[in-house]
Amino acid sequence: MPLWVQAAGITKHITFHCFRHTYATLQIAGGTDLLTVSKMLGHKSVKTTQIYAKVVDQRKREATDKINLS
Repeated sequence: MPLWVQAAGITKHITFHCFRHTYATLQIAGGTDLLTVSKMLGHKSVKTTQIYAKVVDQRKREATDKINLS
């Protein structure tokens, strides 16, 4: 298990790719624009980074669907 995983107190198996995915998703959810996140991850195209924005959009829809006005 990588030291950074142990230092974070994570006990399940996690890969560096999982870390990158979580990092990108949190950045976008926190308001960082796609171009900046794309550059931070070293993507050649912003289209690659848009995958993470779809995850955030889905979470927003799920949160909105929880509101019941009836």
